[in-house]
Amino acid sequence: MKILPIFSLLLLTICTATKSEISITVNEQHLNPELIEFISKELELQGKEITDDMKKNITERLIELEIMTDAARKNGITNESKFLSKVELTYMELAYTEYLKKYLSDHPISKDDIKKEYDAFKKKFDKKEFKGQHILVKTKNEAEMIHSKIKNGEQFDEIAKNLSLDKESAKNGGDLGWFKDEDMVDSFSAEAHKLKPTEVSDAFQTQFGWHILKINEIRKRPPPDLETVKKQIEETLKKRKLKAHIKELKDNAEINR
Repeated sequence: MKILPIFSLLLLTICTATKSEISITVNEQHLNPELIEFISKELELQGKEITDDMKKNITERLIELEIMTDAARKNGITNESKFLSKVELTYMELAYTEYLKKYLSDHPISKDDIKKEYDAFKKKFDKKEFKGQHILVKTKNEAEMIHSKIKNGEQFDEIAKNLSLDKESAKNGGDLGWFKDEDMVDSFSAEAHKLKPTEVSDAFQTQFGWHILKINEIRKRPPPDLETVKKQIEETLKKRKLKAHIKELKDNAEINR
């Protein structure tokens, strides 16, 4: 087996050679030089710099793959039905992916499409912001006792200053300022939506402990600007376009079951 030393010499020139100059064989099987270029371009698309060492590593990996493929052929693995089924499935999935990429390339999402979708998004945008205070304690009993005190007229601010475990807000009477749903854990936001201005919640639990929440003001949130959601809108439109096209192809396909 004097093949590998020969490959080592070839690797010294492979990075500067043209496709026609590259000639590597593994057990008399020619290594496809276009694979090196293909892998290099794929890595470049991922933002990786293709150095000489990188191309050498790619080539070594392809040599190894070809050696193992040859071993699989000689052992009859590549003729087994399970193997052939996997190859067919991989081929179909790759064809599926590449076709949809080509379709989107031929039918791109336009700026007008994005603007129209954004305008519709703005009209439907109906989210709120809350300004409130809270008191955090360890147990349900503590929270319920505090709730009773507030109902009996004791000041929320003073109780928060003296008893709340959230020291940052406690020093300001439990003040949380303005907050959005995504600023809080889900169970906390859910309680905020149940309340009207000046109302105080019952005791409720989150992962941090037990809370009493008071909502002071509610206002409508302005929608995010176009640049903030542009990428998200574009991805949504791509998915919608592909879904419609796939349905169209299915509807027009001749399928016999």
